[in-house]
Amino acid sequence: MNGYLIALIVFVAWIALIYALHKSKWLERHNMSLYGPMIMWKTTKGKDFIDRLASRKTFWKLYGMASLWICAVAMGLITLLLLWEATIVPQIEEAPAPELILGIPGLNPVIPLGYGILGLVIAIVVHEMSHGVMTRLGGMKVMSMGVVFLVFPAGAFVEPDEHELRSTTRAKRSKVYAAGPASNILLSLIILGLFSGVMMSSVEPVHDGALTTGVVAGSPAEIAGISPTSVVVSIGGSVIASASDFEDRTASSPGTNVTVEYYFKGELRSAEVMDGVVVAYVAEGFAAYEGGIRTGMVLVSVDGSTIDSTEALSEEMLGKHAGQTVTVVVMSYSDSAGAFVVDTSITVLTLSDKWDYYEEYDPDNNDPSYQGIGYLGGGFLSMGLRTADADYYSAVLSRPFEGDSDLSDFSNSWLRLIALPFLDLAPLRSPVTDLYEPSGWFAWMPDSAFWLLTNSFYWIFWLNLMIGLTNVLPAVPLDGGYLFRDAFDYLVDRKGTKYTKEKREQLVGTISIAFALLILALILWQLVGPALW
Repeated sequence: MNGYLIALIVFVAWIALIYALHKSKWLERHNMSLYGPMIMWKTTKGKDFIDRLASRKTFWKLYGMASLWICAVAMGLITLLLLWEATIVPQIEEAPAPELILGIPGLNPVIPLGYGILGLVIAIVVHEMSHGVMTRLGGMKVMSMGVVFLVFPAGAFVEPDEHELRSTTRAKRSKVYAAGPASNILLSLIILGLFSGVMMSSVEPVHDGALTTGVVAGSPAEIAGISPTSVVVSIGGSVIASASDFEDRTASSPGTNVTVEYYFKGELRSAEVMDGVVVAYVAEGFAAYEGGIRTGMVLVSVDGSTIDSTEALSEEMLGKHAGQTVTVVVMSYSDSAGAFVVDTSITVLTLSDKWDYYEEYDPDNNDPSYQGIGYLGGGFLSMGLRTADADYYSAVLSRPFEGDSDLSDFSNSWLRLIALPFLDLAPLRSPVTDLYEPSGWFAWMPDSAFWLLTNSFYWIFWLNLMIGLTNVLPAVPLDGGYLFRDAFDYLVDRKGTKYTKEKREQLVGTISIAFALLILALILWQLVGPALW
């Protein structure tokens, strides 16, 4: 059944249920009320707990100051990110679906329902409790606490005395607003430490070998049934213990089949694969493409020299110049023969200029010495497999910032961590989890329990970070909007301009609304912009 149809059925059933509960006055008897399609349950229970937390005044005063700085930095970063994303919208071919903007489990397709609810509930409880503690620290009342239900618990809230909040000092009010998102951001960093530094650092590969991180479409490896996330352990009887073993090998007889043994989903498998150097990609307008070579073909020889490895191809291209004609033997897959055969339509290529290629596709790495150098204009991989050591995923996730040398590297590492759900790596599941087993302190734990805990940590990290960063956006009614408004009010007041209180409030309100509209426009631009280009 279609997921949207299931969601519609569940939502209709929920509406029917709350209507019945409302008509029977069950909600009223249990101190609940309707808020649109949501049920809001208010209670005064828990206020004593907040009071006890707030009694550690020295700690919370320091925490309040730290929260302001955390939110200020996060507000600047997330606003700059939105501005940067606006500049690359013309390069985006397809706009993200609207549901991807919403961090709602079940509605957002990349957020799994179970992990999403867990992470969302924890994030909201931490957020609202932090608001409550700072409210009490500032000497203001907490009127009630509660939970919001929309089929499942969708959030929590702490309701301060609005009159006291509006009439208190800017400093106290700002700390109340800052505490929520700052707590989410701090918790996300702590949980990330547990996910990466504890859980992912405790796994080790089940089998050593060459992990396939990519398989070229139409290549011998793909046709033989080898999938990404396989671990190649032997080729033609020779042991493959690492990615370098795979990449350094030479094909004994390019164009002929060889036996490849590999693990996939924990099962040892065997396949007969055409051996040789495979075309991984070709650039339109350059030698290989113009000569008829396409992705997935096998390059057997160049100018009579057998190409038994990517290194052999590099050596053969040395000394060749742009415009030079070379002879080639290429094999392509024949549907009628059910095998790779020599493609007689491709026999010669006129080499392109390496400088031209880099100028178009990789200008940052272009070099004057490339001018006049002969170039095929494509990429090549043994058997059509891109490989890494078996610990690739565990290494990347346990040491996400290793090797970062500048701000750009650090930013890319953060984006990679956040993008795991879009890369189908969160939650971690088979076949990725089949590659590893718990070790050390967690060796006793069943695999299923280990990965359940690991994935829970990731989604608690992810949703806390998303909620924290979203709430610091300088857009009312978000916490960041109120922080921005109070900060701007402070700056106008401090400059000593001769504004009356009413004029100052009008100016501050106008600028706050302008920034909120700017943030909304930047978000909407990501949705509608790609359709306009």
